[in-house]
Amino acid sequence: MWKRKPKMTSDLGADIRIVFPAAGLDAVFDECDRFDHDETGGRLVGTFAEHGGKLTIQVTGVIESGPQAKRSPVSFFQDGAYQEGIFRRIESRHPEIEHLGNWHTHHVNGLPTLSGGDIETYHRTVNHQNHNVPFFYALLVTAKHRTSDPRRRYSIKHFVFRRGVKDFYEIPAQHVEIVDAPLVWPKAELAIEQQQHSPSTKTSANAGRAHDSDVIREFYPAIKPFSSQTLGVYWRGPVELLDGSHIQIVLLEDASGHSAKYTMNLRDAPPALHEVAAELAQAEFPSARAALLATERICNRALYRRAASRDAESPK
Repeated sequence: MWKRKPKMTSDLGADIRIVFPAAGLDAVFDECDRFDHDETGGRLVGTFAEHGGKLTIQVTGVIESGPQAKRSPVSFFQDGAYQEGIFRRIESRHPEIEHLGNWHTHHVNGLPTLSGGDIETYHRTVNHQNHNVPFFYALLVTAKHRTSDPRRRYSIKHFVFRRGVKDFYEIPAQHVEIVDAPLVWPKAELAIEQQQHSPSTKTSANAGRAHDSDVIREFYPAIKPFSSQTLGVYWRGPVELLDGSHIQIVLLEDASGHSAKYTMNLRDAPPALHEVAAELAQAEFPSARAALLATERICNRALYRRAASRDAESPK
């Protein structure tokens, strides 16, 4: 036991730099959206470097909580067995990957910082003989906001615990860099490989998905594939429209039937596209590429008709 209660300090936080992929934030925030009344979280994996007392933590993957996770508004317990299996699978492809720490949310209960239980658990973890790295990184989601910017819909804080150090550090915002970089997880390619070794896999679905991936990569490079235990395989990202604006889409695959089906969701659609968003949410498409092409065409048509209507009503 510690002789005194650990406290948060910024004395050494300035010597720590966090590099976090934007796609990783998307994965974290999407999980928060799915569990908006209970705490949730997951594992953070990646690499690190330490030189001259300065530590750089590079996150490259976010492992979801797992199907057996337990949640309430004031507590959260991860599915460790599931997460261990995912980590070992990632490690087989990326042996440099380490378990860096965890993330979880307090936005559902209003606690703006780590709880006493969190602090005790993370100190115990970082000092455990089986913890491979000399620190423990904790990302905490503290608040939810109403905004059209999906990357700003939650507030987050970053904390680091050092092995053998009684205090812990909140990392200043200027030492957290959000970058555009690929994730090792969640990533649809790994999920697809898992499904291809499953006897329930539909060969036609895999072939169609491969064609979808080629088309999306060529014509919609900002749309990226992901996978999660809850949603399965899906695509997410911005689609540019004819007026230069962008819509954020989430395209879901349902491969449970004889043939795969796809549904489209527009996130935070502007008022001009509210009716279109509602119609698209009820539609099913035979392929991901068909869903994207139809969505782009329908949204552009709605914008064109709205502009034409405004021009017709304007005084000459």
